[in-house]
Amino acid sequence: MGTLRRYASLMQFKIVSLLAFSTIAGFAIARPYGALLLKSLVLATIGVILASAGAEVMNKLLERDIDRKMERTRRRPSVRGLIGVRAGLLLGLGLVGTGIVLGYLVNQLAALMILSGAVFYILVYTLILKRRSRFSVLIGGFAGSFCVWTGVAAAAGTITVPGLILGLLVLLWIPGHIWSLALRHRDDYRRAGVPMFTAVESERTGTLTIALFNVLMALVTISLVPFLGIYYAAIIVIPLLLVLYLSVKVVLDSSKVWSVFKLSSPYLAFVFIAVIVATFA
Repeated sequence: MGTLRRYASLMQFKIVSLLAFSTIAGFAIARPYGALLLKSLVLATIGVILASAGAEVMNKLLERDIDRKMERTRRRPSVRGLIGVRAGLLLGLGLVGTGIVLGYLVNQLAALMILSGAVFYILVYTLILKRRSRFSVLIGGFAGSFCVWTGVAAAAGTITVPGLILGLLVLLWIPGHIWSLALRHRDDYRRAGVPMFTAVESERTGTLTIALFNVLMALVTISLVPFLGIYYAAIIVIPLLLVLYLSVKVVLDSSKVWSVFKLSSPYLAFVFIAVIVATFA
């Protein structure tokens, strides 16, 4: 594996692409009328991609000790010593800084949103909360919301009410997504000493909490219908029903937790598609 591929493997491009998509959706929901400011959209989206990729690199290097103890992550290049720690952290910091600069070329609020997302993910979540609090994702999850709000800021120069709600939706999506993974790999998290909620609580409490957050997320998803109309409602209805169905199933049968996890990212992508289509239909 070449050096570039090793660094790229730490950037978690599946996650980064979903975050970039959230920025586009945030931009769309803030501009239901008027001209599409293509330059602002491109700069904001690339800014989020670079900053998110950089934050992921820094996260993986700062969590080498945790990843080494987990079966799921122990083969990462960062764990195997295939990447220089100092060089990797500088690369990550450089990518984050470049992303913030691109945001600033749009407007100051967009730059602030990108900066805030990086701070919440690297400092608040990775360095402070993840090793100490079972509720780390509830605060660290704001990093995902700031990606949405970067798009909103790029389009409107402020944070609109629909944009605020879309960011809240992402915040409520994250616990169900991460805690489903943690419940599936709870032995890994316990071995690494990471007090993720569903790894330290009982399985029953974990499944009930995952279901609760999915229901809250569904309610916030529905709350956007008055702003976005029939096209949005038509696109989200089937994914919404699937999420609610699996939330009931996982309470009755905890083995369904992996199905909840696998559906979570496509669900969020469908919501973003629905926002974009409804805005420009």
